[in-house]
This record gives sequence, C-alpha cells and structure tokens, in this order.
Amino acid sequence: MRKYDRNAIFNIAVKCVLFVVFGLGCFLLLQLLKTNVILSVAIAVIIGLSVIVMFSFLLRFTKFYYWYYSLVSAFLFKEKTGAVYCPCCGKHFEGFKDERFYADTARFNPDMFRKSRQDVICDFCRSAPRHRIIAKWAEENVDLLKSSKILYFAPELSMMLWFKRHGIRVTTADLYDRKADLKLDMTKLDLADKSQDVIFCNHVLEHVSDYSAAMSELHRVLKEGGRLIISFPIDPSTSDVRELVNSTTEERIRLCGQRDHLRVFGTESGKLLERFGFEISTIDISKMPDDIMPIAGPADYDSNLIFCCIRK
Repeated sequence: MRKYDRNAIFNIAVKCVLFVVFGLGCFLLLQLLKTNVILSVAIAVIIGLSVIVMFSFLLRFTKFYYWYYSLVSAFLFKEKTGAVYCPCCGKHFEGFKDERFYADTARFNPDMFRKSRQDVICDFCRSAPRHRIIAKWAEENVDLLKSSKILYFAPELSMMLWFKRHGIRVTTADLYDRKADLKLDMTKLDLADKSQDVIFCNHVLEHVSDYSAAMSELHRVLKEGGRLIISFPIDPSTSDVRELVNSTTEERIRLCGQRDHLRVFGTESGKLLERFGFEISTIDISKMPDDIMPIAGPADYDSNLIFCCIRK
C-alpha cells in the first residue's frame, strides 16, 4: 500500500500551515508584549506543535474527520473530467488506483489478489467497488433514506461523504472507532426492538466473534419491512461458511486472505441470510454504469455481491 496518498500529502501541508500561522502569530504577539526573543520562539514552537497534535487528534478520534473531508471534497478538490467516476465523493478521475494491498504480506495473502483487478480504489475517498455499488443503490433510493432512521456500522469515509453530499442523517456505530456516534457490539446491541428503518453493514460480519448472534441482533432491531444492506467476503470455491475464529493469524491470512478476518462466506450466503428471517434480494450490478467499474476486486474474495435483506 502506498505510504502517501494525495490526502495524506494535503494533510501534511495543512499541518505546516497551522504550525506557521499559530506559531508565528504567537511569536508576534509575544514580541508586542516585549517578551525575550528566545523564550518567544520556544513558546511559539510549543503552540504550533500543540495545534498540530490537536488537529491530528480531531481527525483520528472525532467526527471532525468527516466534516473536514467533506469540506476538502467540496471546495479543494474540484471535479474533473475523466474515464471513471466515484459516486461516493462525486469526482471523476483518469482511472482508479492500485493500492498494492498484495504487497502487505503481514496483513494479506497475495495469492488471493492475483486473479482480480487491482486498479479499483478511488484516489480521493478510498472507495472500493462495493462502496460505489452501494452509493449508486442509495442514489436510486434517496427518498427512502431521507425518511428513514439509519444505522451504519463501521462507517467508511467514502459513504459518509455520500450521505453528507445528499443531506441524509445517519447514526454511525462501531465497537472500536471513536469517531462513531455509538459504541456497539453487534452480537449484543444496546438498542430497542424494531427501532431502525435501514441498517448498513458493509464488510463487518467477517470480523465479529459470532456472526449468527450478530445477524439475530440485526433482525431484532430492524422494523418489520426494514432493510439491511449487507456485504461480506465470498469465496467462490466454497458454498459454506469457513470459520477460523480460533485459528492462528497465519491460518487466517492463508485461508481468509486477511489477518483480521475470522471467517469467509460461501456461494450459498443468500440462503444463509434467509434463515435469520429475511427476504433476500441482491443489488443488480449488471445495471451499474461503466464509469464506476470494475465491480469486483481488489481481492478474489471481493465479489462485491451486495444483499438487500428485508425483515419479515
């Protein structure tokens, strides 16, 4: 994976500007107060570094992260012409990028990337094909989403930008991400029965300790007729779920493709979801526009089959 992308470079530039503006402002103020020059420089450097630390903290641990990138997307990275389009951030590019996931052998199994296209990542918001598919589905269902109570697990920047661009309110949830609105364990949700209209769960089920408990909880908190938009890695070589909860990191990398995946699902996943009380359909990716393609990758288990599950 590339060490620096253009967002990272832009953030470095912002930090430099913050350091100069606040540091120089502090220095000039202290000089007006006739403070010793060496002391003024020392205090100015401390203030400048403190501002950088605060900025970094806000980006990493608060929802300022989404507001900031929404601002950057809207005003600083203008839409350009190009062969491909990301509906998440609303930008055109000459092509999507290869993030070289296969080169990170400490996290990924490179053998599971050899058959799939790698140039699939948005250069701005880091959307993968699955995010762009969901964004196009969401564009076709804007009225539904605007009138719904929405819960989004493990929020990604790409989809949060889409919701902000369309003025749709969404409650985010995660067990570890401090930027999320709610800290929730998907296997035992602290939410009322039938309290949600729409739930998004995009590549989360492979990370939870007990996917059956998680699915039961998602069914419980959805209203009757409510929708669960869900996706997860699917191994085309198996029909069943391959569980590796108690396996070693090396085994998970080899068999699931990633060190943090506890299982991989099979080709009969639709029938599996039905058993939890859902009516199952899939988002028709054959109708997706050519400019958001490809619709698969970067890993062989990223078939990007998106299930739309309606609670019975």
